[in-house]
Amino acid sequence: MQLSNSASKVRYYLGIDGGGTKCKARLTDLHGTVLAEAVAGPANIATDLSESVRSILDVCQQLLQQAGLTPLALAQCGVVAGLAGANLPAAAAMFAQWQHPFAWLHLTTDLHIACLGAHAGADGAMLICGTGTAAFSVVNGQQSLFSAQGFPLGDKGSGAWLGWRAVSHTLDVLDGVAQESALSALVVSKLLSNTPQQATALISVCRDFRATEFATLAPAVFAAAQRKDQAAQDILRDGVQYLEALLRRLQQTGARQIAMAGGVAGAIKEFLADEWQQHLSAVTAPPEAGAVLLAQQLAAQPPAKPQFSESECSANANGPECPAAATRSIA
Repeated sequence: MQLSNSASKVRYYLGIDGGGTKCKARLTDLHGTVLAEAVAGPANIATDLSESVRSILDVCQQLLQQAGLTPLALAQCGVVAGLAGANLPAAAAMFAQWQHPFAWLHLTTDLHIACLGAHAGADGAMLICGTGTAAFSVVNGQQSLFSAQGFPLGDKGSGAWLGWRAVSHTLDVLDGVAQESALSALVVSKLLSNTPQQATALISVCRDFRATEFATLAPAVFAAAQRKDQAAQDILRDGVQYLEALLRRLQQTGARQIAMAGGVAGAIKEFLADEWQQHLSAVTAPPEAGAVLLAQQLAAQPPAKPQFSESECSANANGPECPAAATRSIA
């Protein structure tokens, strides 16, 4: 799709940041003045496409109400949606089939818009540590993506991973193969308050948990670690070692600025080595602001051609999927 074909229709820019836990959005006029901001449910297109579309429509309805606009205004919106799961070609292709109500819709990853927002559009890198974990950099137009394998295959150091490790430890305690700990006590209190405190009961409670549900247990890990609980400290040490490895990998891309964000970032950042805590840059603006910035850039000029051919993507060692394939405009 050529954005120029729809440029005359656009009176607003809409930036969407969709993750595994929530979907945040910002509506602006053509000059970037914020008209409304809102939050809705999860929008990870690789996990649940239908839920993602519902969350996007929900957040749009909230924006319209706040701004005093009618639903017809959606057809006047140039939209950039940075969504979790957009790095996976199959998920992006399914999303592209959606008959959206906007003037135009450009799909990219939540990491891309987070990086743009964090560094005000300048080159840099972003380590996301929320429900999931992923790392992304843009240097001289070159996009690099690391981790982002999704739970349970990856997401080490994330909220979901911390919660999963807490449940695993508690199962060992209930089976009598690990010593009772402050962490296991917190998990039992949260999940087994009205059921027998047995491993089978915990399995029944958690067997259908998704990443977002495991992530609700992450605060228990941090709380237990503050009490000097060895089990919680061991889990955090393992996660932090992985996050520091990701930070080193981001440096290798040539990124001079690295920011860290996500629901778990603030808490786990305190466990990083001092050198990393001092090196991290402050986040200039939130991801949804980065999405609006990208919408303005796309409206000013046609989208750049993909940086990799399909064959180059398959051989690309920068990440699990081709970053260029994660960026597309949808008519």
